[in-house]
Amino acid sequence: MPIKINDLTLPKEKLEKEYQVVNVTRWQKDGEILGWSYECILPKLRYEKISVKVKSENPIITPEELTQQSLAMVTFTNLVIAPWGRSNGQFVSYGLSATADMATLVPKKQGSTTQN
Repeated sequence: MPIKINDLTLPKEKLEKEYQVVNVTRWQKDGEILGWSYECILPKLRYEKISVKVKSENPIITPEELTQQSLAMVTFTNLVIAPWGRSNGQFVSYGLSATADMATLVPKKQGSTTQN
């Protein structure tokens, strides 16, 4: 029996608690603005990038603010990551899609940190 890509799941231990945002763009389909897409890196997965789509009117951080700060960390509420696949003849493409109900900017930690 063949395995369907929808049968695959990403183990919870491979997910982060906080995600570093590297890009913010509008999420739109057929010209209609649906929300915002946050491109994040996944250190536990060899720094793979994933775009998490969140339905909201305003981004939690603008692209300009992200450029100024150079580092922004976010958390996602009800994050769902699902694999997708598409075949076109002998060529097969696959990837991950991600959506969340809400994104929250993690405040920067102030002061010095202690090293162990």
